[in-house]
Amino acid sequence: MSHQRTLQRVVTCEGIGLHTGRPVTMALRPAPSNSGVVFKRIDLPFASTIEATPAHVVDVNHATTIGKDGVTVRTIEHLMAAFVGIGLDNVMVELDAEEVPAMDGSAAPFVELIRQAGLKRQMATRTFLKIKERVVIETERSSIQIVPSKRLQVIYTMRFDHPALGDQSVAFDITRERFAEEIASCRTYGFLKDVEELRRRNLGLGGSFDNAIVIGDGGVLNGDLRFRDELVRHKVLDLLGDLYLLGRPVVGTIIAHGAGHYLHARLAREIQRRLELELPASVSGDVIERWARPLLQPERSLEVAPS
Repeated sequence: MSHQRTLQRVVTCEGIGLHTGRPVTMALRPAPSNSGVVFKRIDLPFASTIEATPAHVVDVNHATTIGKDGVTVRTIEHLMAAFVGIGLDNVMVELDAEEVPAMDGSAAPFVELIRQAGLKRQMATRTFLKIKERVVIETERSSIQIVPSKRLQVIYTMRFDHPALGDQSVAFDITRERFAEEIASCRTYGFLKDVEELRRRNLGLGGSFDNAIVIGDGGVLNGDLRFRDELVRHKVLDLLGDLYLLGRPVVGTIIAHGAGHYLHARLAREIQRRLELELPASVSGDVIERWARPLLQPERSLEVAPS
């Protein structure tokens, strides 16, 4: 039997927001069993806490933003990936600004922060979402699907319109060890040609050579890649973080082509919708299996904009 885990002690870090460019201090605090991942804006004393769930996703434009009662927290995906990758179930995330710190643009600094805090086993049983039927989300040029399997696997393909990058594809059996060694350190990226347009939209204001891979006409401008296919590995990182909005690790094989936060969020929302059709009021046991009734009505689009 697997048990839930939280932190042994409080840990903090400081940085700037990738998109806001504003300084932020973040604290990770132990949390009770079955509370999941919860965000709190301590710069807004009367603000509601925000549970990290698919229903609270309010924007996926170049990052995943959650919100509740008019309060938002931006760019949560790298932190969420660290939580699921290292096996942290319950945590309170406190921020004194709107955006999670970018750190180096990957999940590795957050993994190290969690390791500094240490993990504590809780008495509550850890549950998993075991996929029993295929779920497919498609747009004209991209797609994502999840199919039943005995473990979490990810197959992710990206086609980059750049001669130095081309097509990149990876396939992973996701384990804690493999996440830490081969995925967590993969950084977010951006193209130099897009910087001016992003900043006109108040995005990427904190981006720099220190927290993102920057790609110019001739290729990467700020040093060597950590992996030859670091860009598509970072998409896997984003996917794992976005799917952890479901509150439990997923068991299934995910196949993504040219996807991003928009399709990740739609997949999470659709899985959650099916869960709500089938899930009893209380659940116990190691694995939640009975949930995947076929769709009873046409798919509903999310109120988010594609990235």
